[in-house]
Amino acid sequence: MTMLALVSFLLGAVFGRFFKVWILLPGCAVLFAIACANFAILEFAILSICLQAGYASGLLSCIIPDLWRRRKNPREPSRPIAPSDSAVPASFFKPRHH
Repeated sequence: MTMLALVSFLLGAVFGRFFKVWILLPGCAVLFAIACANFAILEFAILSICLQAGYASGLLSCIIPDLWRRRKNPREPSRPIAPSDSAVPASFFKPRHH
């Protein structure tokens, strides 16, 4: 049981790092199938909590390095902004000649 909980947590961390939240639905469905095979609904509850906690930690693993980088240099933006990312056209920033 402990090994399954650990694997569920690590799988959730991978899901949180690379997938959107909708991946938890099929993940919980697989966990439910495993729990039904063993006739233990408590096992399903524990494994799904571990999966969701792992998902949350995977999300935090994406955020923490960016926050640390911004803490070291607070004036640095979190990522470079390309002109195409801006909602304002590039001609807006060009100086006008009167």
